[in-house]
Amino acid sequence: MPHTVRDLRAMYPDTDERIKLLRLIAIQEFMSDSILPTRYRVPSKLIDPIVLTPHGEEVCRHVMRARNFKWAEVRLACFLKVFHQELLIDHKATDLPRLITALNEEIEAGKILHPFVWGRDLYDKAFEIFKHVPVSLDESQTARLLEGTPRGVFQSFDLVTGPLGILTSRGIRGLPPLINVPLYHCEKRSCRTVHRTYLETTPSQIHKTRTRVREVLEKDFGQPASFRDFFLEIDNDFCEFYGDQKTVAEVPLLGECFTEDELNTLIFVALRGKDSPLRAALSYNGITAGNPQDYIDGLDKAARIQSLLLLSSTELSSCIDEAIHAKVIRIPEHEVRRPRILDISGGYYNLSAECSRYGVRSLPDDTSLAVVRLQRLISSIYDLSDETSRRDLDWRLRRIEGKSAEERLDQFLRSEEPAEVLRHLILVGPGPTTLAAEKCGIPNSLELERLEDSEILNLLLWKLGFNVKSTDEAFGPLRKNQEVFAQAVAGVTAYSDTEKYEIKRESSPLFSSIESALDATLAFSAWALTFDHWSAKSRFVYRHSEAREQMAKILNSSSARRGPSSGEFIIYDAQGKNTLAPLISGFARLKKFLSAALDDADQYRRQESEMPSYAASAELTPFAFSHTLPFLDLGADSQETIIGLLGDITKILESGNVSNVRNQLQHSRDDFPTKEELTQFLDSIVKFIDITERSGLCPMAFRPAGHFRDSAGRASFSFKDYREREYIAQRPSGIGRSGMPGLARDQFIIPAARLKESAEVLRFSIGTRSTYDEIWADWPKYRASVDGASELIRPLDEAARVS
Repeated sequence: MPHTVRDLRAMYPDTDERIKLLRLIAIQEFMSDSILPTRYRVPSKLIDPIVLTPHGEEVCRHVMRARNFKWAEVRLACFLKVFHQELLIDHKATDLPRLITALNEEIEAGKILHPFVWGRDLYDKAFEIFKHVPVSLDESQTARLLEGTPRGVFQSFDLVTGPLGILTSRGIRGLPPLINVPLYHCEKRSCRTVHRTYLETTPSQIHKTRTRVREVLEKDFGQPASFRDFFLEIDNDFCEFYGDQKTVAEVPLLGECFTEDELNTLIFVALRGKDSPLRAALSYNGITAGNPQDYIDGLDKAARIQSLLLLSSTELSSCIDEAIHAKVIRIPEHEVRRPRILDISGGYYNLSAECSRYGVRSLPDDTSLAVVRLQRLISSIYDLSDETSRRDLDWRLRRIEGKSAEERLDQFLRSEEPAEVLRHLILVGPGPTTLAAEKCGIPNSLELERLEDSEILNLLLWKLGFNVKSTDEAFGPLRKNQEVFAQAVAGVTAYSDTEKYEIKRESSPLFSSIESALDATLAFSAWALTFDHWSAKSRFVYRHSEAREQMAKILNSSSARRGPSSGEFIIYDAQGKNTLAPLISGFARLKKFLSAALDDADQYRRQESEMPSYAASAELTPFAFSHTLPFLDLGADSQETIIGLLGDITKILESGNVSNVRNQLQHSRDDFPTKEELTQFLDSIVKFIDITERSGLCPMAFRPAGHFRDSAGRASFSFKDYREREYIAQRPSGIGRSGMPGLARDQFIIPAARLKESAEVLRFSIGTRSTYDEIWADWPKYRASVDGASELIRPLDEAARVS
């Protein structure tokens, strides 16, 4: 009867012995999952350190009965098998350090290869050298692909292989070598999957020997013991498989989400101080890192990643967080860095990794577990077995219904927004706040006392797995400066020189923010309504500089300047050097352009060659963008509304004499505006803010706030802006795949711009300018343009996907 897992637990109870077994498995994985050159012969140095058990010796004798098999290669084949009814390898007698040294020499000599998969290197090289889609590669093509690329970096248990050799890490990870690697996008433009290709290795004698060993074991030795499940179980214990904080996904995060300069920065942070964890890890492996710059100068990207993997997951996360919070790695608002090629997850909760300006976090596949994490955090801070903690919690929840503190806490967690729970129970003093930050993995180097409550709140929300609260008000500076100016005007009693000075002083920041708000709104409106988003390489992605260029192009066109107008001869600058009066009149000019486009819509009809093939066939989900001008694909009521709004904006600002008031206050003039004129001016600003925010004509971020799906498959996705105003996206939308952003991310939404015969409105991803953006600037790469009807005729558009 083969050994069960329970039997094996009893046979191998010692922790040190289990560690040695898992290291032996790690070496076996490094050797087994590798690529070998033509006619590879196994050297004696790889075989001599291996000692077989009696069971292993018996298996070898059975294999050797056949001709053409050498004892040394059979012994190595048994090592690569490791176990059957018993262990084939004597893990106590086998000389692991000597075996590691021999394997390292073979890898350094290029005789045993592992591909470097953390980043775009192989993807880009495959695109460059293979004109065909590399569905499969033979041995010569594999060799050509890997030539000149770095040594692969992988970790099994606590051993990390890479350019620095096989080193011991302070953390446990399960990332054994890959030879089935993500390498290409298929021809279908709507498919975002990076497809995998098996890297073929040259057939060698050791492959034949391994096949023979497997055959002999199956034929002569019966059913194997449960070693595989036993090894998995003890490995899970060491790597905290059932935890919810550590994830192997941090490795592709390093390789795909940070530039080499940023990896250098992380190493600098990790080497800070003579007792730093990375210095200790390098020293343990016999590597000295005196001057950080000298150490970094000798590393390629693969070696940088391997260096960082010598840290534990907790140490690595703290290192990344410190670099981000110190702004030596700059991540813009709304940018969330995620791997795009190997977006792997691991552990019981399928934890993936991502980072933002709030640091790195592990995210469970089941996002509702964020609420459970919050409950655990509250319970760890308010120990209900302690009478003082119980009284404290009772007091804070005294207005919540419930017979006990436990009931009231449960009710509070179920009914309140996570942000309110944190605000009410955590951000109440330095003690709970500091403890919560520590338990959420926020590094001690971040001085919480220097942060605003809103910033601490978002740090905690992010780490727990919730969406952060928006700090990006569309017209935040304008609202603030308008309120300050209004207070100065309200305080006027006699129009004294002091009062006039105060009004003039407060007018400078106000008019600066007015110009910024007008520039942002005019550029966004013109770009959103006139740019051909469907044909763009990055579909439906808003970047202000690109939008401003489109705005200048449109407003300087003959269609926009047609007819009598006081602003007829204004030329708009694509770099944003536009003053107040042209910005105000720009909305009227945009209105002219759109009105003219309605009269000449055929001019903007999309060429048949530019249409996806499903456009003529998918009756249930029609193609929404049959024009190169999105405004023409809106419903008639939306077109009428938007044209009216653009005219209203100019009228509102002109009726408030915004330009004239600015000239009176900013220049040395005697005609100081009256209080009535200033009040009328302020009213016009409030109306401008209200009309543009409600319509969505200004770039205002909406964050996902939840979703609901009924038994018929109908779904509602809720979004909220910074003032908690809600927009609800309905599904099905009535259109085919559009390329607009998915419904689980922050985005700009224009509620006033509803597409024709659809429940959908124009929505845009929030583009950023960052190093991460530069890494993926020309992504994805396609070898051909094929939009097959079979893969595009689907009832759900891209935006209907929750993630």
